[in-house]
Amino acid sequence: MVPMRPRLARRAFNSPEFLFELKWDGIRALASRDANGLRISDRSGGDLLPLVPELADLRIPDGALLDGEIVVCDSRGRPSYELLAERALRAPTRAGEPLALGAVPGPTAARPYRGPIFVAFDLLYEGGRQLLARPLAERRARLAAAGLSSSRLAVPEHLDDDGEPFLEVVAEYGLEGIVAKRRDGRYVPGARTADWLKCCVTPRADVVIGGLLIERGRGARAVLCGFRGHDGAIAFAGEAHVPPYLGGWLDEATRDFAIGESPFATPLALREGMRFLRPRLVAIVEHAGHGAAGELRDARFRALRFDGRLEDARRDEPVEVPSYPPRTGRDRPRLVVLNSLPFPIE
Repeated sequence: MVPMRPRLARRAFNSPEFLFELKWDGIRALASRDANGLRISDRSGGDLLPLVPELADLRIPDGALLDGEIVVCDSRGRPSYELLAERALRAPTRAGEPLALGAVPGPTAARPYRGPIFVAFDLLYEGGRQLLARPLAERRARLAAAGLSSSRLAVPEHLDDDGEPFLEVVAEYGLEGIVAKRRDGRYVPGARTADWLKCCVTPRADVVIGGLLIERGRGARAVLCGFRGHDGAIAFAGEAHVPPYLGGWLDEATRDFAIGESPFATPLALREGMRFLRPRLVAIVEHAGHGAAGELRDARFRALRFDGRLEDARRDEPVEVPSYPPRTGRDRPRLVVLNSLPFPIE
């Protein structure tokens, strides 16, 4: 089963045709139990249990398949992909060796975290019966009624109708964003359709790392970003600033990927300190939108996406959705946020 994925909404919106949920800053995962026991897999089918052995006792009924995310939270209770990536890069592989890129240094490695937690937001099979063709609202109701919540499994609430005030509250708490899902929509494995739409507080993109700008004494000061086209070509998407404490680590961790020529289909002028890389690594970057040439403006490197796939590093074309006046104020969205997070937020 390949998970269904959201497209990008141009802006937050209100609509009675959609449910609104928190967007989780974690690893997309499917959890199931059958005669062979518990399985937690990533979106490519890889086994995630070695990464999160604490979830080996998840209380999932036989014949159930849950769609969700694995998250860890920072000391304030906010989900953090950076902390999860740090944990993954420290974790042993099946062969008992650490992952090739090593541990992220600096503040990210030093911060404590809470979790991991499996956040279940969809029920795809129940008692061995497929629910993919059932409306989302029904699947969500069945999931809520299943009584699966525990110290390691969270079933978040959702908000009806009002995405605009929801995103405002999410931004207030320093969270990533929201996802709008059509309430009568069926689940289409592997699809990326407008039935699911993501709205981020700060725009983000998955990009291919095609190179670095290296500065003597600091390491990498910028990532050369690319978007992958449908023909497999990598189009240059601008530079993303690298925080100083990550520069030396990113420089050393990517040296085995160095190549002598540009991987970009777009011609680039050579500059001092430019190092091209084989296009194999995917990074998460935050940005301030797209420039006239389609490049990312004011982009900042967040983390390597250790579960990233090159085919996901594509330019998002935002979906325009009509919006209606909100039906609620900020109290109900705030309650949904507080009830959905697995730990009390500070």
